[in-house]
Amino acid sequence: MTGKLTISEIMGQIQQNWPRAMGPETPVILGVIRLNDIIAEGTNRIVADYGLTQSSFEVLMTLRAQPVPRQLTPTGLYQALLISSGGMTKVLKQLEQDGLVRRVAHETDQRSRYVQLTDAGETMAEQAFDAVTVFESAVLSKALSRDQIAHLGETLLQALDPLERDRGT
Repeated sequence: MTGKLTISEIMGQIQQNWPRAMGPETPVILGVIRLNDIIAEGTNRIVADYGLTQSSFEVLMTLRAQPVPRQLTPTGLYQALLISSGGMTKVLKQLEQDGLVRRVAHETDQRSRYVQLTDAGETMAEQAFDAVTVFESAVLSKALSRDQIAHLGETLLQALDPLERDRGT
């Protein structure tokens, strides 16, 4: 993030040059966007150390969060992630080549196959997750107490819940 104006500097410019655009939601939206950028930049570096992309990391995390045998259909994965179907195919092929997932037959639909996390994939998911969690915790702890982090999480979920329900997600 070096070389970028801080959110406070950006808001100062808005306040000075376009005060009508400075509503109560402005710091929230700008802050969420910048926090996402900071977390994504660090997370991308960490998962790359494990030979993963952000998309492949998300696939492993999604599969790891499933009950044993830790599998979903490609459609189920597509619905759980922000990856295009074409992008999903590419990610799954790479994860399969790396031995982190395997395709298994669907028990009732012979046209469909599950994507299942392998033991190596589960280990990789847990190791990468642990490293990412340490990073995310360190980033947030630089600015907020544990109680503030918990309160921020609750507030964001309160904001997102009705918005996601309205979208049908």
